[in-house]
Amino acid sequence: MPPEPSPLRVMLVLPTYLPETYGGAEQQSRKLAATLLDRNLSVTVLTPCVEGATQLSGREGLLTIKRFRQPQLPNLGGRHMLSFLLWTVKSAYWLWRNRSKYDLVHIIHGRLHAVGPLLGAAISRKPSLIKIGRGGDHFDLAVVRRKRLIGSACAILIKHLTTGFVANSQEIADDFSNWNVDPSRVHRIPNGVVMPAPNDHLPTSNTPEIRFVYLGRLDTEKALDRMISGFAQVSHDHPARLIIVGDGPCASELAALAERLGVAHLVEFPGRVENVTPFLQMADFYISTSLSEGMSNALLEAMSYAVPPLVSRVSGVEDMVGDGVSGLLFEAGNDEDYVAQLRNALSLPSDARRRMGTAAARTMQQRFSMEYVAEKHIELYARFLRAPHQTRAG
Repeated sequence: MPPEPSPLRVMLVLPTYLPETYGGAEQQSRKLAATLLDRNLSVTVLTPCVEGATQLSGREGLLTIKRFRQPQLPNLGGRHMLSFLLWTVKSAYWLWRNRSKYDLVHIIHGRLHAVGPLLGAAISRKPSLIKIGRGGDHFDLAVVRRKRLIGSACAILIKHLTTGFVANSQEIADDFSNWNVDPSRVHRIPNGVVMPAPNDHLPTSNTPEIRFVYLGRLDTEKALDRMISGFAQVSHDHPARLIIVGDGPCASELAALAERLGVAHLVEFPGRVENVTPFLQMADFYISTSLSEGMSNALLEAMSYAVPPLVSRVSGVEDMVGDGVSGLLFEAGNDEDYVAQLRNALSLPSDARRRMGTAAARTMQQRFSMEYVAEKHIELYARFLRAPHQTRAG
């Protein structure tokens, strides 16, 4: 019998990783890696770290982790240029020296940290893939180009060295046309979500109060001040509660805003939590007023729990949410539109909310399950490795 083929080996590069951060990109990448491992691929995470207590090498089950200690994160640039240069040299050299141990480099986000791994992949003659993080004004290549001194050169390097790009929304895919990137190098693969067990959909309480739940970081681009101000305008129309789950630099000022607006008794701040399931089980709507997203992992997770979203139209949202069918949409930054949709949500009968939530969960199952997303990545990896100018290490 012929020997079984060796598993495809993926080098997954992230700008940050656990235990130092655990944002949306890290969560999405960790779940994708776990699903790829279940499909008999080999996955190694390559990432910088800045905290002295963080181990440089380790494992999470079958997932191998390799970290390079840095004075600062390499994406910062500017006065932290040394960190960018150190990471670029270390990551490029390590990938070249270990070129026989991987088949493909998959980089999460096309920011400054991508330059070193792209150089390492290029000199090792390995294909490279970049998953873009944001669209519009925050499009990754545009952000890189705005960096002083090195920005334009690094943006050009990223554009030309990358074998292919993953766009998780139509907005991001459209952004590549402004950069004259051949459409054949841009591949539409959404973020994925691990679907919950059927019983996890069951609500934990049955009150007349309409509960709006937000999950994520409390920072400026999430426009949580607008969220609270709009909620304050409609909270007298119907028994309602706003639950803002997460932590971040704006936490104290948001709590003070709720106090000033007289809704502190209706706005909860549980802080950062490890398990969001109880909050999704109690939610009548998932709410987001964000001004910018890639494809929100929190939104994916909420919809997978059959929680209808009430969210701003930012990158990726219209790929997931049918307005009035599987959720309610409003224009980002438009307070009047947001308040109108809040009133709409409060007036919906419970059976209409349930139908909307069911439609949301069905969309997740059919088009955004992590199993589907992993299969799309495996197909793309295989396509790159079949390219005539690439040779897979034996």
